[in-house]
Amino acid sequence: MVRVAVRRINEWDGPSMLKVYAPYTGTIFAPEAEPPELQSYIQRIDRYTYGLGWLLCELNCQTAGFCHLMENRFSPQDLFSVEFQLYVKPDLQRRGIGRALWSLMRDMMEVGSRREVFARVHPENTGALAFFQAMGFQRQEPQEGAIPLRYALNPADPQAERPTKPYLIDKFDYEAARERAAALVRTAGLGQGQTET
Repeated sequence: MVRVAVRRINEWDGPSMLKVYAPYTGTIFAPEAEPPELQSYIQRIDRYTYGLGWLLCELNCQTAGFCHLMENRFSPQDLFSVEFQLYVKPDLQRRGIGRALWSLMRDMMEVGSRREVFARVHPENTGALAFFQAMGFQRQEPQEGAIPLRYALNPADPQAERPTKPYLIDKFDYEAARERAAALVRTAGLGQGQTET
């Protein structure tokens, strides 16, 4: 039986996440031309984990994919508007891992009273465009060679003065959302060897 976990990350996850991310760099699927150095990547994780949020999906304790938030590059001062990035190991795509990661991140953003989230996709990345539209994102006018897709969140407190940081989300809400997310991953046909990095 394949054990599935969808959870918040820490800096110790950096090496396994970089293994997932590195093959995407230098392609239309990632914003960077080459993989960052590990120490730089860990510092990036430390910077964003507590203020915005990174999530990881594991199959049998092996990293299958991850997602994270960053500031909205067109409105960086708007704390209620963020950008979402997602990466899944190529051989594990179409198994609900992206959906699971998005589900948990969406729930955490809504509990935290954020109001909107964007994904920015290269026009030739048709798989990502299809994924985000299936998740309910709406296409916007192209900007700087990318297609922005917007998702309107349902904030728990629409009048909140500031969003609640992910690591401050109540444990009860977080654990329930984790369980819902893990249930979205389809593990049928996956053997032990297929989940190892």
